[in-house]
Amino acid sequence: MPNESVACTLPAFELPRVAKVEERTLPRHVADARSPWPRRILVASDGSPASDAAIAAAKVLAERSRASVEMTAVYSPRIPLPDCPERRGFEQCEGPERGEAATLLRTIRRQRRRSAPEIRAWPLHLEVGDPGAVITRLAKDSAAELVVLGIGELNPAERRYAGHTASCVARYLQTPLFAAAPGCEAPVRCVVALPDGRVHAPTLRAAVACLPPISTIWIAVPSRSSAAAPNGVQSESARELVERACGPELADKIDSLKLERVDLAGEIVAGVLKLVGDVGAQLIAVPNRGDPGPVRAFLENLAEPLLLAARCSVLVVPDAPVAA
Repeated sequence: MPNESVACTLPAFELPRVAKVEERTLPRHVADARSPWPRRILVASDGSPASDAAIAAAKVLAERSRASVEMTAVYSPRIPLPDCPERRGFEQCEGPERGEAATLLRTIRRQRRRSAPEIRAWPLHLEVGDPGAVITRLAKDSAAELVVLGIGELNPAERRYAGHTASCVARYLQTPLFAAAPGCEAPVRCVVALPDGRVHAPTLRAAVACLPPISTIWIAVPSRSSAAAPNGVQSESARELVERACGPELADKIDSLKLERVDLAGEIVAGVLKLVGDVGAQLIAVPNRGDPGPVRAFLENLAEPLLLAARCSVLVVPDAPVAA
């Protein structure tokens, strides 16, 4: 059995003996500072098929950039005490919680055993708390440059009903988020959505970095006559936009890409989703402007609507710079 490190933060209970972590620990891998972005990836798993997509996406991205990868599993406890006539204090409340946390850990271990050897070697952390808050904290603590998690069911109503962890994480995360759709493929066709018509260099750099050579990028901006983008780009071509955002350090990569600009008339979310369907895009890259927190929902951001409605993977990029 491969070594794995599980960091348990349990505020109200302890895992049962059967889930005790092995004494051996897997040292944290340090990526080469000369490697391309992203150098450190955090992938979240709950053992579900949606997590299978996240693991597959993280594996592809890590292979391309020689990144180090860590996994996390978050158990969300039930807060209220169980409603029963004979309460025996903490043991009555904590017993089911300990069993469910251990079951989650065993499920993810089985998921890892089905995976490639390099995935089984990723360090694994088990945390307890709200998934969105825990993933956001872990991303900061581990200095992750990219967070990868499953986008969940393709049905928007089911995503919203389930709370959709990806939307919560995207609202508060300070690093890019790759939300992998079910059956996630290695993306080679990407739509970059710029809803306010302004160039967002971190999004363009992240999209270029996540794609292999000989990929295609469509840059979707509001129509020049649209009132939604009075200060948007006017006559620049897609290549000019990408070169301005990425700089000379990515010139070789840009030369291998097929770039096309698309001006969208009408409602921007519907236009982006239609474009994705028409060109068969496997990835949407979108900015998430503003400081982390609820304020992002009031800006002209498409991150949360696309996370709920897109049928492909979504790369959400905040304002923080993305290294080459």
